[in-house]
Amino acid sequence: MPNYLQQKSKRRMSNYVPLRLEDYDISPKNGFLPSEPPLQRLSDLYYEPWEQIMDRFNQYLLAHHIRRLVREMPVLDTSKLTSQAEFQRAFTILSFIAHAFVWGRNGAASEPASEFLPASVSIPWVSTAEYLQLNPVVCCAAVCHWNWQILDPNAKDPMDIDNLGTLYTFSGSMDESWFYLVTTAMEAKSARGINAILDAIIGVEEDNHSRVTRALNEIAHSLRDANNLLERMYERCDPYVFYWKIREFLAGWENMAEAGLPYGVLYEGVDDTDTFSLDNWQSLIRRFRKYAGGSAAQTPLLQAFDIALGIKHYPTGEKGLQSSVDDARNRLQRRGVPEPPTANSYLVRMRDYMPGGHRRFLEDLASTCRIREYVLLACSDAYLQAGDENDERVVMRQAYNECVGLMKSFRDKHIMIVTRYIIAQAKNSPPSPMSSVAPVSSHIIPRSAHNQALAQSSSSHPPGGRLGGDSLPADPTMYPQTNTTHVSHPSPPTAHVNRKNARLARKVDDNSVVRGTGGTDAIQFLKQVRNETANTKI
Repeated sequence: MPNYLQQKSKRRMSNYVPLRLEDYDISPKNGFLPSEPPLQRLSDLYYEPWEQIMDRFNQYLLAHHIRRLVREMPVLDTSKLTSQAEFQRAFTILSFIAHAFVWGRNGAASEPASEFLPASVSIPWVSTAEYLQLNPVVCCAAVCHWNWQILDPNAKDPMDIDNLGTLYTFSGSMDESWFYLVTTAMEAKSARGINAILDAIIGVEEDNHSRVTRALNEIAHSLRDANNLLERMYERCDPYVFYWKIREFLAGWENMAEAGLPYGVLYEGVDDTDTFSLDNWQSLIRRFRKYAGGSAAQTPLLQAFDIALGIKHYPTGEKGLQSSVDDARNRLQRRGVPEPPTANSYLVRMRDYMPGGHRRFLEDLASTCRIREYVLLACSDAYLQAGDENDERVVMRQAYNECVGLMKSFRDKHIMIVTRYIIAQAKNSPPSPMSSVAPVSSHIIPRSAHNQALAQSSSSHPPGGRLGGDSLPADPTMYPQTNTTHVSHPSPPTAHVNRKNARLARKVDDNSVVRGTGGTDAIQFLKQVRNETANTKI
């Protein structure tokens, strides 16, 4: 055993306080999913206006009734929500309603994506998001963590993917349900690995090679399950249906000028104010929120495994180095000292799309977990580099490297899915003539200022931290959708735009960047993450 570990083990263990999953709203049984199935209805009849829309959600969306219904819907107070499960359901159904409103259009050829979200949705949506401590936009939690049901509670494995169903989809298709359920089942199966991470940390604190090895084997078991489930994506989710019928609804409003939202979305009743005038369009632009859409990067599961295994990710296009033996020794000496977040700003930013407890878990895990450093330091002796298979330290290193290899395999599979489901589809012609999307209405932002504002907005972010702009009262005169008295107002004129390419699901040129729903260059980002994972092996 290295002298450092012999000297420090007893003192470190006496100061160590193990992490408890329950302190972070994490289920020892279901991982980042709730311990019990999500609610299927809010019990208080006060929330029936929301529930009645969800009762016929797919029918209303198909018949182009969503926007009318949302404009007629009253602004409801979230104070009657009484539990975590109720807030999770409220956030989920408001996410579906909001994205259906923004992206669903009304079927008219000239109907734009909506750059305004009515107060009847935006006010309670922001309120529930504040309670759950995540951004008010469709995210992995909304469609995968809080959007499932068990079909047969008496099944041998109730959380098996073939025993799960979704509560809601945008398209009403089996393909969309399956797309969500692969992630849901993956989260449930990986609870075993999350528990094992905490056990491995205790093994490091005890300087117990065997315990660390057993925990790494458990992590490997979860990663094999995750790989197997990801491979099943092809079974019941057709790439054509996903790209052309589903994907647009999962998009956010960041980097979406090409899809008809050059400035983002204004959350009426939250970010607008009666102090604006038509001449003050620059102030108005700063009130628009820009959020990424649903992304696999928003699941805390993958980031937890990255942190546990010491896999470091760097800004896209930049190269970094994995820790050396000296780095490992120094970091073990600083146990409990907060570590800077992973250098890839996109992955760090995606934590704002996770529930607050899950985000804090990742932060505390990064301050506590030293598994890679421990393995690297324990196997730093020269004779171990050749590989003495009878040495417990070599066995531990092999178990660690197997976990890294399985993470790399998962990244490979993800790249293949993105290539087949997004890149290949984007190179093909659309299945039918596409509806147009127009930018912000010309009566709100002067036409002469449109191009200048678009350029400025591409590099700006709304004030106010995680939730964007300041909370200001709505003006129902300036924004008729916030008027809950249902006064009829004429539709504003919209600016004319090119009708061919103004949406997310569209054919792109061979040299064009295909962005994920999170707004990134999907393939470049994923390939770098995969390569950084592979470089972590010891």
